Amino acid sequence: MTDKVNDTKSLVSVIIPCRDRQATIAEAVQSVLSQDYTPLEVIVIDDGSRDGTLDVLAAMSDPRLVVLDNKGSQGPSGARNYGVKQAHGDWIAFQDSDDVWLPERLSRQMDRLKQSNHIAGFCAMVIKADTAPQSPATGRVPKHTIGPLSENMLPALLRGSFISTQMLILRRDIFDELGGFDEDFPALVDWELMLRVSQRGTIDFLDEELVIQRMSDNSVTRSVEKRSLAQRLVMRKHKALFEQDPPANAQHHRRISGGLRALGDYTDARRHAVRALRAQPFAIANAVSLVRALAQGWLG
Repeated sequence: MTDKVNDTKSLVSVIIPCRDRQATIAEAVQSVLSQDYTPLEVIVIDDGSRDGTLDVLAAMSDPRLVVLDNKGSQGPSGARNYGVKQAHGDWIAFQDSDDVWLPERLSRQMDRLKQSNHIAGFCAMVIKADTAPQSPATGRVPKHTIGPLSENMLPALLRGSFISTQMLILRRDIFDELGGFDEDFPALVDWELMLRVSQRGTIDFLDEELVIQRMSDNSVTRSVEKRSLAQRLVMRKHKALFEQDPPANAQHHRRISGGLRALGDYTDARRHAVRALRAQPFAIANAVSLVRALAQGWLG
């Protein structure tokens, strides 16, 4: 297969934040550098690594690879925003420091985006314990039950998060206009960003599994407390948006209530269960959620 050459309006910068990823960073970066659609630059932002991550990166020789120091730990959102500020591409793609892109990921998506007016595009992703080809998948994003995934993604995004950063390619000017990732969020930053992006234009979905996510032990998505807080922040920031879709509004308050019950915060769990019931008064699930919050509060 011959390499595809970028045209001047389709230059892609790839942003990779990392912290203490000595064991996985080389594979993650190399999977980007080896794309058959040549990225303009691959910008790795180290966010305060204390292991051998920087030594591994220093040993990688490629003129497209740029390694930056984020001047202390700013978190993945701060690192991504910092990386985009240094980027020169018309399009921004994101990679995680422990994941792998399949060789045709960029070409398959950019071939579609260059011929459209979409402001962003995303592909499917499989989740594995490791990136070995023979390893079975333990999950897929988005699930086949999510939809419809038409060009207008907002209705589906109001129901939940299904566009992770490493699946996404976004026009640089749109990212800049929106102010990038919200650094106040401890999790779900990809969902919050895409709620804003989806209001600015259409988004392309390529239903091909072109990214492999390695679900590591320190993945932020495993933290119930961080995720619960992030869910509440999303609902607060986009309150008016969710109120336009009562079933989605109720669903999220119900989920938040369940998460708070798991954390032992029964007072706030009741508040969110009440909000779910107010959003959708005749839904049995909302009434059940309130009863559980009340019961566990009394028994707790």
